[in-house]
Amino acid sequence: MNLKYSWLACLLAPLLSACGGGDSDEAPLAAPAYRLTVNLPQAGTLCVNLNQNDRCDAGEPEVNGAAGARPLEGHSPTLLTSPLLFIPRDPAALTLTHPAARQDAQHLTPSPLSTLLQIRISEGIPPAQALAKLLADLAPLQPGQDLAALSQLEAFNQALAELALAVLNDAGTLPGIAVDERQRQIWQGLVTLQPELSQHFSDSPELLSLQPRLGAVLQQQQPRALVTASGVTTYSDGVDYLLTSEPADHPGQDASLKQAPLRYRKLDNKGQPLPDSAAQWDCVEDLNTGLVWEKKLDDPDSPRDLHRVFAWEFGNYHPQQAELDYACPSGEAICSTEQYRQWLNSQQLCGIAHWRLPHAQELMSLQHYGSLAQQDGQIATLDVRYFPDLGTGLNGFDGYYWSQTLTPSRRLESAPLSVIAPLYWGEDAGTDYPTPVQTPDDPNALQLRLVAEVTR
Repeated sequence: MNLKYSWLACLLAPLLSACGGGDSDEAPLAAPAYRLTVNLPQAGTLCVNLNQNDRCDAGEPEVNGAAGARPLEGHSPTLLTSPLLFIPRDPAALTLTHPAARQDAQHLTPSPLSTLLQIRISEGIPPAQALAKLLADLAPLQPGQDLAALSQLEAFNQALAELALAVLNDAGTLPGIAVDERQRQIWQGLVTLQPELSQHFSDSPELLSLQPRLGAVLQQQQPRALVTASGVTTYSDGVDYLLTSEPADHPGQDASLKQAPLRYRKLDNKGQPLPDSAAQWDCVEDLNTGLVWEKKLDDPDSPRDLHRVFAWEFGNYHPQQAELDYACPSGEAICSTEQYRQWLNSQQLCGIAHWRLPHAQELMSLQHYGSLAQQDGQIATLDVRYFPDLGTGLNGFDGYYWSQTLTPSRRLESAPLSVIAPLYWGEDAGTDYPTPVQTPDDPNALQLRLVAEVTR
């Protein structure tokens, strides 16, 4: 990035000759220029995917043509804060992505490995942590210690592409699913298998023999899909919202999609199933997703109290002291999401010692859009028969819950890091909001509900 004085610096220091003040004849300063060099792996279009919708839209910086290096320039820092998307000219080839550059003057090449890295980041894992995990999974191939290692493993990238295409072209794998969604699920399956793929390739440099293994993983992923029913079981004609059948002039409503209804099971403190009539339970198992959620207590002396709020802490991101003090105004010992996670695992609630912060998509899978339940006169969009534990938060943030999903980084635009927080209570229930973190002058603390995967 070219170093130039900002308008604020010029305002505060008008005597600086570089600002063009006083009697200077210098022209007004231009906006900073940001530059990238991007390498098209084959003929196609490469864009900075500003809205992250997996399409190259009008207005997004892009280059196209034959394989090779191209310059990308712009005056907006979004050039560096948004991921790259490569769409091949050959419709049978793989669409590839690459994480945001984050620094000026980078040389970036979309590849299968960069796509696996971007998938981890898009799920809310901090970029440095996502890269470290990917490199650890690649350990049998002895990669380098930085992003450049991904493009240097050319033979492994080629083998990954061959395996992904073989599964994509297999009509018996993920039938009835659109090509774009099949690609997304295949990439996710490759993320799951990454350590196994790396070890296999280091022993025998090919991956096509693992096609049945990847196919089996993809089939196992299907019951865990987080596209769940909305909980809406009635129909509407735009006036009446409690109709028992779908009006012909209002087709395609949720109740007609025949999705499995929201289904839960109460668990005791050992993780054993309880009848629906049980008056006491400690966890809730979602029978659609296979996830287990903690249930909160109405006990101000317990960290599990339904009204407790926490400062966000995840991976390499740690809260400021002002945020910890904001979450624990009375000097409590457990003030951050990570401190609570460690404490809950030490308790082995429901026999589980691997509780974690949920992804935003996992939290949204709990939304009951057909709920008519109210709490203190406000709509509650959790199934209160199993989750009767919505509590008031702090300073009006009632019903907001932390996820581990980050919004796209916009630090270069002087905006704070932010985390997606779904809302289950009030007039905006069923939505989610980006909540700033690591901001000592604007601390935030939200409620928390941890999740775990349990295989029975």
